[in-house]
Order: sequence, then structure tokens, then C-alpha cells
Amino acid sequence: MADACFQTTHDVIVVGGGHAGIEAALAAARLGVSTLLVTQDRAEVGRMPCNPSIGGLGKAQLVREIDALGGEMARAIDETGIQFRILNRRKGPAVRSPRAQADKLAYQARMLAAVEAQPGLSVLEAEVIGLRVEFSRKEGRRVSGVRLADGGSLQGSRVVLATGTFLRGLLHTGQQQRAGGREGAPSAEGLSEDLRTLGFELRRLKTGTPMRLLRRTIDWQALAAQAGDPDPLPFSLRTLSFAPEQVLCHITWTSEATHRVIRDNLDRSPLYAGVIEGQGPRYCPSIEDKVVRFEHKERHQVFLEPEGRQSEEIYVNGLSTSLPADVQVAMVRSIVGLEEAQLVRFGYAVEYDALPSWQVRTTLESKKIDGLYFAGQILGTSGYEEAAAQGLMAGINAALSLKHQSPLILGRHEAYLGVLIDDLATKEISEPYRMFTSRAEHRLWLRWDNAAARLLGHAERIGLLRPAELELLREEVEAARRLRERLERASVNDASTGGRMAAAEWVRRPEGELARVLAETNRELSKSLPDNELKRRSVIETVEADIKYEGYVARQERLVRRQAHLEHLELPLDFPYRDTTALSWEAREKLERMRPATLGQAGRIDGVRQSDLAVLSVLARRVGAAGAGGGTPGAQGGQDR
Repeated sequence: MADACFQTTHDVIVVGGGHAGIEAALAAARLGVSTLLVTQDRAEVGRMPCNPSIGGLGKAQLVREIDALGGEMARAIDETGIQFRILNRRKGPAVRSPRAQADKLAYQARMLAAVEAQPGLSVLEAEVIGLRVEFSRKEGRRVSGVRLADGGSLQGSRVVLATGTFLRGLLHTGQQQRAGGREGAPSAEGLSEDLRTLGFELRRLKTGTPMRLLRRTIDWQALAAQAGDPDPLPFSLRTLSFAPEQVLCHITWTSEATHRVIRDNLDRSPLYAGVIEGQGPRYCPSIEDKVVRFEHKERHQVFLEPEGRQSEEIYVNGLSTSLPADVQVAMVRSIVGLEEAQLVRFGYAVEYDALPSWQVRTTLESKKIDGLYFAGQILGTSGYEEAAAQGLMAGINAALSLKHQSPLILGRHEAYLGVLIDDLATKEISEPYRMFTSRAEHRLWLRWDNAAARLLGHAERIGLLRPAELELLREEVEAARRLRERLERASVNDASTGGRMAAAEWVRRPEGELARVLAETNRELSKSLPDNELKRRSVIETVEADIKYEGYVARQERLVRRQAHLEHLELPLDFPYRDTTALSWEAREKLERMRPATLGQAGRIDGVRQSDLAVLSVLARRVGAAGAGGGTPGAQGGQDR
């Protein structure tokens, strides 16, 4: 049982010490509600079990948005990163994304320190095996706490499950299997069965990690070096001083010999021998998957990334595998530069239970049990950033519901956070979900550089940021506005005509660079910019992208306005889809299971046709009118109770 002196009643209980759990717990506590983080091992809080990196395509936008709302991830990577790079630098601003390599141990210590220093947040080492649920005819089922493996229990008005890959976690290396949520950590065995008993559907998913190599056994001279950017920008909008000491990463390639080793041993792979039941990630496949699926490709890129400044372990990005240990050794030593490399740890696959995500509302609260929230891999996502984003939203909404305030629900046109959660609510996710820029139809507006402008209003309402931090965001947004106004009034020489033209119009051209305009025009324009050099660069980048994409963004805004009524037309959580014969059979089946909150969400469910939407529109308006007149119960939307 928990220590008798330990407080057993909290407003919010968060289960899980990964990124989702950390952001959820910090958000709830910072919003003034008593919060408890329950983890099997306090020392594991904030651990990066796979690649110690943050950001990347689509993911970096999530990190910036987490930061703009008051989350922790961006500040942690700014303080502990060892290499910073902008990906897709040669492409447009909409698809550029920063990525940072972290010092693994320093990052973990930084996250644990944030948790331990947060007022109103306690940490308990324990294993949760079940939920406490109360029932009343008026309110239905509501969570009231959690049950522990030692026979004790904890009371909580809200519970956030952020269990990562630990639910019935099973590790695979060749034919060897062992229970565990990740290497060196036990699995959580009881909670899955309890969730099934409560009526939740679960499915098996799979992810994996590559081997680690001993730094001093690698032939670095044979490899191509990859340096960080010479002038990196920080992830956090609140970082005002940034001059990280960066390290080198290196690149090599698999060979035909590597592929031959893999093909000759596919029968020993748990993935191809039928031992693993769970579906793996399509966009982060194992090396055996790559060799089989892309059989005509002669080689695959491999990145060698240090796990820390002082660490002797090198992460082998691109060689995720669950092949037997002897095969992993042969595979590694067939690669240029790694002929004498020693393996410190072997790669493995981890199979775990996850909850099909259509069982939660867009607040991340369960549709089946009030007060119960889910976040992270338990909802079928993959990656630290996706997990942290969900954890932040779950923690915010759990706290807001306790304070009887409106939930934070972001639209697809407002944030990648909105895209992520809307996809979870409307997509049949059969494999671990990963964020990409291609998932966001409004990506020309949802850039990583303009998160402050997009989310400032929400940040002000929610109140996670301190007044001084909010002021930093306001100043950046205001500086961008002032600069843009002055660019419309200023003029520059037009080399093609020999005349003058508006500076903003020149920047709109493909070759137009705002930095050049600022250098050539009078100092009045530069007065619009913040004094801080990092903020100056950030504002310049944002304004230039805003100008270049202005026409496209305006078209997207018109589309959003035309479709706005669909997003506001709510569908009752108990709508009788199965009995609505005017709907197609496929739509009835999908809608009955996924129960969208709005007509807009219904339209994004695969299999729901335009004709089905027309039927739903009429029925929803009829039910809404009856509900407004005191008629049909349950006419309120799925987002609110």
C-alpha cells in the first residue's frame, strides 16, 4: 500500500512517467489543481527509451505549439540539446522543421527536476492495476480513482492514463521474449484486463528500437560527418539566450552484404515468423521491413547519433530491428565504418496494448467513463512529441473541467495539435500514428515559426504561462504586426522596371528576401524589430513567410469559414446511427462505433459519404431544435456533458 502518511486523495491522478504523463501532470498542477503522478519508477521519469531527439517534420510544429500553450518539452530540449538542425531548409517555410539531438541523461534529469519542483504536484512509485468507477443513474459512470497492485487505492476526481508501451508490454529479440514496457522496465499487466472489463476495445501495436554501439569501436574516419546549423534558433518561444555547444553526427549506408544477412535470417525474425501480433509503424519501419518492402534498393542510410556529450553509446538511427543478437552483430559489421564496432545493447521490438482512439472525445476524455482521459501511445500514437502534445491537452482539459471552465479544443485550421486530436477521433488507426506536415491541410498557415500568433489567444485564456512569458509572446506577435504594416508603406528599387515598388510586394516574389529589404531600406523598418537577436530573427522569418503565403492562406481561410457551420453542428453522443436507415450501411457501422462530436468530424471519417452528411445535417438540426425546446435528451454534443 501507499505510505500511510502519503496523501491518497487528489484532484487529478496521472498514470505514467513518460512525456505524455509529464506534460499532463505539469499542466494540471500549474492550473492550480492538486495532482499526483504515479509511475513504477521515479528515476525513469522523462526517460527517452528510443532516439534521444526532439522535433522533425511535423513534430517540431507540435513542440512549438506545446511551448506556446505553456508546456515543458521545448525548454527542456533547448537546455539539453547537443545538435540543432533545420530539416527541409531548401524547401518552403511550411515544411521546414527543426530537429535537435538531446543529451539523453541531461534531458531526463531536466524533466524530472521540473516535475519535482512543481508546486501542487506529487510523485508516487506504484503500479496501477485498475480504475475506481462509480455509477449513478443520473450521471452514468464516472472515474473516482485508481487501484494499486499492492492492494491500496487512490482517490481522484480525474484520471489521465498515459501508460506508453507498458500495457502487457512484450519485448522481442529473435525468438527470445520477455515481459517489459521497454528494456530494463517491467510491463503493466493488470490494467489492460480492467479496461476490457469496463467495456473498452483494445488492440496490439508494435514499435521497436535499434542497437547501440560503443563509441570508441567505430571507425569515424570512414564516415561522413553531419554538423549542426551554425546559427540555430531555439525551440522555445521563451528562450532568450541560445548558444549551444554542438557535437557531430555521422552518416553511413547499409550494403548488399547487410541485406544478404537480413534476407538469410528472416525466418528467425519474430516479425516474419508470425510471433509478433501487433501492427508496426509504416513510416518508421524496421530494417528487415525496409529490405523486404524495397527489395530493389541497393542501400539504406544509417545515422550514427551520440546519446550524450559524455556517453559512450551511439544510437544507430535507421537500423531498428528485432532480429536475433548474432544476426545484429553480423549486420552491423557489414556496414562501412562499423566493421569492428561493439554492440552495447541489442535492438528489440516491443508489443503492447493500445486503445483505438475513437473511444475518446476531442477533449481526450473517454466517451464511456466521465473524468477518465487518455494520452500518448495508449491511443495508438508513436513519438515523444505526439505523446507530449496529447498529455498537455489532457492535463489542461482535466483541470478546466474541475474548474467548470470550457475545454480547450483546437481546430484543424488552428494547430497541428488540432490535426492530431481530430485524426485520433475520426481515423481508423491500425498502426502507430506519426505526425507529418502532409496530414495538415492548412500547413501553409500552421508553420513552426508562427505558433505564437496562432495560439496567443488560447494561451491567455488557459493561463499556463506566467505573465512575463505571456508578454514575450505578445511582444513577438506585435513586432511582426508592426513590421508588416511598415513593409506595406515602404518601397524598394525594382530592378526589372527601374522604378519603385512596395517592399511587401517585392518580398512576395520567390527571390524576395526580407533580410535584404531591411539592409537596404532606412532604419525605420528595423525599429519594428525586438532588441533580442533571437527574437529579431524569429520575427523576420515569420513575416517573410506570412507575406509569401498570404494568397494561399486567404483561400484556406475562406474555405474554413464556409465549412465552419459543420464544425459547430453537434451530434448527440447517443445518436441512433444503426437504426437510421437513410444512412449507408458503411456509414452506420463507422458512425455507431466512432461517435463523432460534430458533423465536420463525421465528414472526415472514412466511409461516410456526402449523401450521408446531408442526412445527418437534417437529423442533427431536428434533434438540436428539439433539445433547445426541452425535448430530446442527449442532444448536446459529444464534447460537453
